[in-house]
Amino acid sequence: MAKTSVRLSPEMCKKLENEARRRSEVEGETVTVSELIRACIGEKFPLLCAKARSERDGFCELQETVAGLGKRAETLEAGIDSLVKTLREILPLLATREQVDALTDAIAAVLSASRERRP
Repeated sequence: MAKTSVRLSPEMCKKLENEARRRSEVEGETVTVSELIRACIGEKFPLLCAKARSERDGFCELQETVAGLGKRAETLEAGIDSLVKTLREILPLLATREQVDALTDAIAAVLSASRERRP
């Protein structure tokens, strides 16, 4: 196995030395600081890898969602442009307040229906 040097803070070194001493005194087990570090890495590394994979998967899902929102925004923008064009053609033809109100109610109904269909 290759050797790797690790620089630890004085507080961490003291904690590890105390733990090694405690195990030696209480459990009668001779443990070095290096063995404690290896055990900690062996215990925590798989958990950290799993967490990193989960976070990466979540990030990929978020990227897909953002891309989908971008496409929906483009579709919405095209729909709004079409609506504005249609309104420019229709509004001059409306002669009465009732016709304007009917058009407004129809637009509100379409917008309400589109909100209900959203996931």
